[in-house]
Amino acid sequence: MKFGAGESVLKILDRFDGLGGTNTTEAVRRFYKEHDRVLIVTDEQATYHYHGDPTEQVPAAVPVYTWNLAGYRAGHGASGEGNRHVFGGLSDAAFRMVQLLEAGENADWPWAAPDTVRG
Repeated sequence: MKFGAGESVLKILDRFDGLGGTNTTEAVRRFYKEHDRVLIVTDEQATYHYHGDPTEQVPAAVPVYTWNLAGYRAGHGASGEGNRHVFGGLSDAAFRMVQLLEAGENADWPWAAPDTVRG
């Protein structure tokens, strides 16, 4: 799937249709290449029983952020445990949550320039 720099994430997602079931675990296993964080956009109805928790494919020290698009109560992994986070819904501004959570881990204020906080 090709996309342009600065293209809306929502517009890209509109191109996905009729792809069948979700094997999130295999996707994470296949495409995770020692990234510093992982972002998953899914309906969270992964085939967990057969493939395991998708977030377990990523080392515990690496943050995983999941956007649950369908709003199902039960999802594929825990949220709020360690550095695993799940959000409901998606907008172009949703990915700002990554920056806010990671800045909060360092006790930075999101509106302050990084150098002014640590003085």
